[in-house]
Parts: sequence; structure tokens; C-alpha cells
Amino acid sequence: MRDLQRRQLGAGNKTLLEATAVMKNLRTPKANLAKIELLVCLTAILLILLNIFGSSRCRCNDRKLRMLLWAAYTLSSYLIAYTLVWAIFLMIFFGSSDSYSVHSLEDCERWKNYGWQYLIKFTGVIILLFIYGITLWMISVLFILGLTVPLKVSNRAVSLLIASGYGRQKNTKLIADYMSSEHQSSNGDFDPSQMRGYNYVVKVGKTSSTSLKKLKERETAAQGEPPNYRESLEITDRVVTIEKVWKCQGWLLRSGGGDEDSKLKDICLSFSLYKLLCLRFSGHSLPKQAHEKLWKLIQHLYDEGNGYERAFRVVELELSFLFDSFYTKYPIIFLPTGWKLKVLELLLLVIGSLLTIGLCFKYNSNRHGDELQLATPGGLSIDVLVTALILIVFTCGELVQFFFMAFSEWAKVSLLCTYVQTPSWQEENKWKEKLIGRMCRTQLLNPWERKLRQYSLLESYDYTPRKWLYNPFTVMFIDLIRDGQKQSEPTELSSEVKKAVFHSLMSNPEALKNGEASLRRNEVDGKLSWACRLETQTQVIIVWHIATSIFEHKVPVADPISYSNFLVATSLSKYLAYLITFCPKLLPDHPYDSEYAFNKIIIETRGLLKGRKTTEERIQKLNRIGKTMDNNGRVIIQGTLLGQQLLKEEKGPKFIWKVLAEFWAELMVYVAPSDNEKAHAEHLKMGGEFITHLWALVSHAGIKREPPVK
Repeated sequence: MRDLQRRQLGAGNKTLLEATAVMKNLRTPKANLAKIELLVCLTAILLILLNIFGSSRCRCNDRKLRMLLWAAYTLSSYLIAYTLVWAIFLMIFFGSSDSYSVHSLEDCERWKNYGWQYLIKFTGVIILLFIYGITLWMISVLFILGLTVPLKVSNRAVSLLIASGYGRQKNTKLIADYMSSEHQSSNGDFDPSQMRGYNYVVKVGKTSSTSLKKLKERETAAQGEPPNYRESLEITDRVVTIEKVWKCQGWLLRSGGGDEDSKLKDICLSFSLYKLLCLRFSGHSLPKQAHEKLWKLIQHLYDEGNGYERAFRVVELELSFLFDSFYTKYPIIFLPTGWKLKVLELLLLVIGSLLTIGLCFKYNSNRHGDELQLATPGGLSIDVLVTALILIVFTCGELVQFFFMAFSEWAKVSLLCTYVQTPSWQEENKWKEKLIGRMCRTQLLNPWERKLRQYSLLESYDYTPRKWLYNPFTVMFIDLIRDGQKQSEPTELSSEVKKAVFHSLMSNPEALKNGEASLRRNEVDGKLSWACRLETQTQVIIVWHIATSIFEHKVPVADPISYSNFLVATSLSKYLAYLITFCPKLLPDHPYDSEYAFNKIIIETRGLLKGRKTTEERIQKLNRIGKTMDNNGRVIIQGTLLGQQLLKEEKGPKFIWKVLAEFWAELMVYVAPSDNEKAHAEHLKMGGEFITHLWALVSHAGIKREPPVK
């Protein structure tokens, strides 16, 4: 026994000595160097993720991707401070992601803070390099890279400034003042088919100056005339308008030439409409006559064949420009001198990287045999290898970014405007026209996710999130997921849905109704309109959602016409239920009122359907309740009673699916107007929402929502 204890004691001492030795090894200079190199690699990976997946935010609503990009965006700036040897390069690359300049709108308001942070960091790195010794060769590298850092940082800071509240107000004033009287320039003589009289600005060659000197010159020239306190914009050759784009006689933009489907001209139209939509974010408004003129334009887009597809394509691209203006550096890059600075950045980065790699290999040969040096079996220093690989990868990343920018929608607008302003391009350069046309028709990625996210109350009410992750203690760090808050599988945004919603928008734009207009057209308003006159919009949506779910599970769909209506009704029913559950800020009710009502509905539904495991069992229980219980004000009971009414309708399932499809399409349009522009902008970075596309359309048309009849 004593021998056994002695052996165990010896083994324990040996383990303790080994652990102590490991801890000592972790504190050696070589281990510290390894830790720094590990941090460099981690930071580099995070920055590469921003470059690769930054533009994916507007095409994907995957929560894991958003968390990954947020972590990369947040951690990369902090890790830079701990990797001093490579800090100067990492600062360059942190400002390199043109498709991910900010994570949220709040970041835009901290543009000064961003500039000061990087000025301090860059100064600190330079001081450290001088303290640890610097050679003439290193000075040449630092000079080149020292030019690159201010370019990168200033570009990012300016992009934040432009996207900030002050920047938006300043940059939209010219368009706002111009649009306040643009509708008067055509004297009522405008034609959207030819865009005659539509002098909407696409590109301004040079923004008018508002300096004191310039204002004094104008005041002197205008002596004796009434003062004008608005910025003026004269339509000269330096200004490209929609009318000029449509009047262009070059082969590339002619309807009978290279633009038969008007896709190229529509790129410019989307860009001009994006400029008008920006007015909403800066507190500017348009006069009623301007909205009426825009509505005529939207009607023209819809009236051409399958016009709902064209109208949706135009607004889809318009929101793509809006996303870029908030969350990327494209508005800076495509300023008149932006491309030149971008090319200069790329050249400086390539030259600086090559010089740095050469310097690293020289450093490796001078330190050969150093005991602090981590080396490969071939004698190559690990830190040299890591540095060279990172520089090569990031240089390739910059080249890839440059390629994507060349085919971006901003580049297409710039090319098309230059084409309109350059007669020689229209007459003598057929190959150039074909090249521009090929570039402008190339779409590397879809602008948006093009999905309708779904939620089914009867399928998800019993969902309970993990308490270890979602609880009152974690609310300070992450958004809580509530009971019953579980998404269903998203569905594709089908052409049937777009057609039904756009048709509803065009049918009754003057006064949007809360679904009652469609019921009146189908002569069922006397029976069903009570469900449109509930206390809140949240209750209306959930009641009709429950009724639609009951009808969906009880009535099979056979003929193609009914299937089209079935697809519209069920998709929009679950989409609006999703908006209530996950995006209440995009709907008419106060967001917290919607959250509170939803929580109450979940509690009521759980109590009523306790023990029912399958959807079929839940529907059966609701049907039994509907036969025995009167309307007691509970949403789940009201939805059941409405579902019973639908099932008892004498005209049959085909008619009811038509009623439901038209009702949900009308309700979708009814909830679209909103004064919460910020909420729509925030959702642009999460794959976009169909309701945001409708919001943009009704905003242009100046369509308002009538309060529901109680």
C-alpha cells in the first residue's frame, strides 16, 4: 500500500512539474511571438470575412451570418491594438472593406470618433517603430504605407459622415430644393412613356458651391430681384436627367437598339428615384404635385405588359442604392475623384506590400539562427511567412473588390451617364457601346434575398427558447427570443404574390382600406367586415391569419386558379404574421403594443390548446370551440369564428380563396405606408423586406393610410 501511495505521489509531482514547465514555456519570448502571430492570423481572417461576405447582408437574413460579421467587425478593431508588429498593415486592411463600412446606422454618427481612433493608433505605431529601431529601407516602406492609411481611413470616415444625419441633410438639400419646383418646369406637359418632362436628376457634374464668396457673387448678380434662399440647380450639359437618358439617340440606349427591354435606362431611373427616397431620411418632403407626377410614372411602369415585374425591378435596384449609401463606401468611391483615389490606393498597397515582403525576407536572412525565431524546417521565419501570406491574400482581396466595383450598379450608372454626355461614344465607338452594354447587363449577385419570411401561430405558439441563452441576464448582450417566436421556413417571393399586391395597389390608391374594399367587391363585407374593425392592426392580422390557417388545413386545393390564390393568401398571411412577431416597427401599431398583444395571444393559445401536439389536433380543437363558443374578445376565438364562417360559405372554396387572396393583397398595401424610415433602413442589412419595397413605392406616390373604421 505504501509503495502504491509513493508511486501516486511521484506521478502527481511529475504532472505538477510538467504543468509548471509548460506555463514557463508560455511566458518565453518565443511563445509571446507565437501568440502575437496567432492574433495576427485571427485578425486577418476576420477582416477577410468582412471583405468577402460584407455585401451579403442585403441578400441573406441568416442570423448566424449576421452574428459572424458583427463579431468580425467588432473584434478586428480591438485585436489590432494587440498586434503592434503588423498593426500598420491591419489598419490599412480594416479600412479596406468597401462593402462593409458600418455595422449599424448608429456607427455612422460616430464618424469623428472613428477618425480620432485611427489617428492615435497610427501615431502610436510610428512611435513604437522608431523606439525599436528603424532603417532606411523601413522608412521607404512606411512612407508608401503611410500614404495608404490616411486614404483608407479618410474614405471610411467620409462615408460615415455622408450616411450620418447631418451628412444626409447636407447632401440632399440641393435635390430637395430642386424638386420643390421641378413639377412646374413641364407646365403639366409630361409623358411617362417617353419620360418627357421628367427632369429627375441622375448625375450632377459639380455640386453648386455654398461658400460665402459664391453666395456674395450671386447676390451681386441678382441685385434688384427678390432673394432666393434655396439652392438652385440649372439643367445644363453637366447635369444628366431621366428625360435626357430617354432622349439619347445612341444605339446602346435606343429601344430599338441595345435596350429593347429598357433595363439599361431603368438603372438610371432607379438611381434618380433613390435620390428622391433619400429625402425621406433627411426630413425633406415633396409637394403634392410632385407625388402625383411620380404616381403617373409608377402607373406607366405597371401598365407595360407584366409591368409589376418591371416596377419591382426598378424599386429593388433603388433600395440597393439606398443600402449602399448607408452601409458601404460606394458613394465615396464613385464621386468624380473617387475612382482615381481608389486606383492610387491599390497601387500604393501593391508596391508597399512587395517592398514589405522584400524587407521581411532580408530581415529573415539577417536573423538566421536567432533562438527567438520561430522557423520552418527550411529555415524560413514563421513571422516572415505569416506576414508575406497575409499581404498576398489581402492584395488579392483588394483586386477582387476592384473587380466587383467595376460591375457594381454604381459603376453602371456612371458609365451610362458618361455615355449620354459623350456624343463621340454614341457615333464612332460601336465596340465601346457593346462593351458598356455587356458590363451593364452583367449582374454578379442578386440585389436582394427575394424571399418572404413566414410565421405560423398554430405551428409555433408552443415554442420555448433555451433559457440558458435567452433570459433576463443576457438581455444586455443579445436580443431576447420570446415564447412562441419561431420562424417557419421562408418561401420564395413568387410572381403571383407580386402581381396580386401590385394589382391591389393600382386598384385603389387614393384611399387605402383595411381589407374592406376587397370584401365589398366580392359582396361578403356584410358577413366578414367585423374582423377588419378590431381594436388594433395586430389583432386584425392575427385573426385573419388564424382563419386562413384553419381554411388552409381543411380545404384541399385542386385547380390552378385556386392554387394561385391559395399561394397568395397563405404566403402573405404568414408573412404579415412574421412582421408582427419579428418586425413590429414596420407595421402601423406601436411596436411595444404589438409585442404585448403577441405575448398575450401566445399565453391564451397555449391555455386553449394545451396538450395538442400536431397541427391537425389543434385545428380539430379549434373547430369544436368554434361550434360551442361565442365571440369573447380573445383573438384565438375570433380567428376560429372567422374560420368557421369561411368554411360555411355557400359559394365554395374556389370563391373563398379568391376572397382571401384579394384581402391579404389589400392588407399588405394598407400597412405599407410608414413614417419610421429608420426601421426600414435597419432591415436593409438583413436581407431586405418585401414591405420595404412597397413602402418605397407608396412613399414616391405620396399615398397615405386611412384609419380603420371601428
